[in-house]
Amino acid sequence: MTPLSGPFDGAGWDHLGPGAAVQGGRWLRAMISRLPGEPVTVLHHGPDGALAFTGAVISDGDAYEAYNPWAILRREDPVFPESECARRRVLPQLGDRPEEILPSLLLVAPGYLGDPVGPAADRPESLKQCLADACAWASGAGLATVSVLYTTPPAARALAPAVGALGGESFELTTRSMMRVTWDDEEGLAAGRSKGQRAEVRRQLRRLAEHGCTVGTADPDELFDEVVGARCELLRWYGQPADESSERRRLRTLIDTFGEDLLLCTAHHGGRLIAYALFVSDRRTLQNVYVGTTEAGRNTPYAHLAVTYHEPMRRAARERYDWIDYGVGHGDTKRLQGCDAVALTGHVIPLH
Repeated sequence: MTPLSGPFDGAGWDHLGPGAAVQGGRWLRAMISRLPGEPVTVLHHGPDGALAFTGAVISDGDAYEAYNPWAILRREDPVFPESECARRRVLPQLGDRPEEILPSLLLVAPGYLGDPVGPAADRPESLKQCLADACAWASGAGLATVSVLYTTPPAARALAPAVGALGGESFELTTRSMMRVTWDDEEGLAAGRSKGQRAEVRRQLRRLAEHGCTVGTADPDELFDEVVGARCELLRWYGQPADESSERRRLRTLIDTFGEDLLLCTAHHGGRLIAYALFVSDRRTLQNVYVGTTEAGRNTPYAHLAVTYHEPMRRAARERYDWIDYGVGHGDTKRLQGCDAVALTGHVIPLH
């Protein structure tokens, strides 16, 4: 296992064959700072070939909840409703205090996907040896646990026996919302909806227009300050820390890394940005990176739905995309918009 140092080797990583947009070298180079700890890579070479994880060492009990193994496993109010049963039933011998679960070697890609990559990523014996090596490294570094979060069903089936053999446990975590792109153009998109759905979308967009809002796309570089401002405003509204300098660095890195492969869907009122959704186009997936709204945007009916669903769907087509990936959480809302729910599993291995 090698701690990341200097620029992330995206080209070398891509030779392992990552299959998801949030596992690609460009994405990791741009977004690894989203993990609230020191980044690491785990690389294993065995008879079946190589496999690898990205992740970070999580030490702070107040670290962002969705990348905090203690918060997911033991916090009184569950991070995700689906994982509430994990709060006491998963490895109760670990105890409840943060210091009994943290520091943890967390294996996950920023963007909430913990599937390993590489030719041996689905080989249980290779996974077991890789995790055993990671556990040995983590134990020697004085860590309390090794965690793998947000694994899809195929990866979870391969990982669970390896995790169990090392004294760990797997648990239901949350869902990932994926919208399959089945349409060729706007006409095809409309044809795939029921009469009631078509009428509802028209009604929502009409209400927005009646409020004086315009919906479309824009260059994120040209709206840089407004994008950062709306993002920070939304984070504060949710009670999360909003570090403007970090958000500025992250957006600049995304622009410099993805360029024309960024899609910024916007809602404006009176010439001001009130809501947006930022997407990355990569590996035949349109990946929702994050959203931002001002107070005006939150108080304007359907602004969020327009920028997050109606506008990106209008601009997607199956010639270019297989999926629009809406990430984790808020599954009920996303299902109403036509997303499929992919069950995600977590895994934790105690080291003492």
